Amino acid sequence: MPKLPKRYSAYCKHGLVLGLVVGLSMNLVACSGTMPVQPSQAKLAESEVALTEYRSNQVEVTVVRQQYVWRLPDANQHLAQFTHHIQVDGSVPSRLQDFVISYRKPQHLSRSASADNALMTASMVDEVQISRNGQFLVRESIAPAFTGQQSYRRLEAARLKVGDDSYVLTVANGFLHRPMWLAIFAADGSPVYRIGLPHGHWQFTEHADGISMVDTSGSGRRLLIRPALQ
Repeated sequence: MPKLPKRYSAYCKHGLVLGLVVGLSMNLVACSGTMPVQPSQAKLAESEVALTEYRSNQVEVTVVRQQYVWRLPDANQHLAQFTHHIQVDGSVPSRLQDFVISYRKPQHLSRSASADNALMTASMVDEVQISRNGQFLVRESIAPAFTGQQSYRRLEAARLKVGDDSYVLTVANGFLHRPMWLAIFAADGSPVYRIGLPHGHWQFTEHADGISMVDTSGSGRRLLIRPALQ
């Protein structure tokens, strides 16, 4: 039986692959900086995007654990329990009491499209726009991690009343198993809270002082919204 070499750096340097050596199989260590991103790394990157959070000084967040009231998952009705809620299909603006909400959904190219055309549309992301009494308030992009490329991706919105202040809650996703985008805006358009959730299986509940969101395991967050500092 031939004697195995002690070092494999030369093989990494020249890109050679070792096969079977007289019935012995060997596991190779990848050369640094030469291997493509592995699927597990891609999932981790998406998870990191999904869990990014922003909160203003108006918001207090606590972790909650409670019983999940199971309902048949419906990707179109995440905010159905809210007093005032709408779905925005992307074709025409939708009115939510005194707010008008638009969902811009650019047409994504199919996988068969040319690489040049794909590069041209790479920057065309979904976008939510909000106006009130004719005044433009919000224009915010939604990363593809939360929408995918399906033509039936969707946006929902609900109006929150906390004390004397009004807020707009928006959620967007493409599939129940994909990450979900959630954002809350004040009546003047300023962002109050924003987070990416790792999937679309969430139960949202309206409260007099904010909202709560719980997933199918019963874990979630309670958002308390205080009056804005003057």
